[in-house]
Amino acid sequence: MLIGAGERKDGLHYFRNKLRIKAHKVTRTGSLELWHARLGHPSFKITKMVPTVDDRKGSDILNKACDICHRAKHTRESFPISDSKASTLFELIHCDLWGPYRTPSSCGCYYFLTVVDDFSRATWVYLLVDKKEVPQTLENFFAMIDRQFNKRVKIVRSDNGSEFTCMKNYFLAHG
Repeated sequence: MLIGAGERKDGLHYFRNKLRIKAHKVTRTGSLELWHARLGHPSFKITKMVPTVDDRKGSDILNKACDICHRAKHTRESFPISDSKASTLFELIHCDLWGPYRTPSSCGCYYFLTVVDDFSRATWVYLLVDKKEVPQTLENFFAMIDRQFNKRVKIVRSDNGSEFTCMKNYFLAHG
């Protein structure tokens, strides 16, 4: 199917503006979930207004939350703006865990941990199968910083998720 025609002139491509736009008719009905996704996740009440929507299972779907809609509507209280900025490498690092994701990565991981140095903005990303791997991954990160840069991480800033608060004893033991 030809979607456009043109010519090359002085190293640039110029397309002729004679495109014919054709509307295609939908001949099959689609499920309520399918049309909900196709239309950009409007409310199911709006989706049911589309004539080609098969809503025989509509009441079941209306009670089922769409994962994408749930994530998009999720709000979180933002962190207060901080005046503390690092003046040297690894004086302050920011850690955050993302996940779990429905679809695993190619290596089977459902989470990823980000570590950002406040001073340099250098970022490390670690793929994790389970969030229980966070403490060991951070301990390995601290050891790597000590060996490769001869520095010690002084402050760790996180969202105080359980994956970070469980490291309290480690932080007390290592200053």
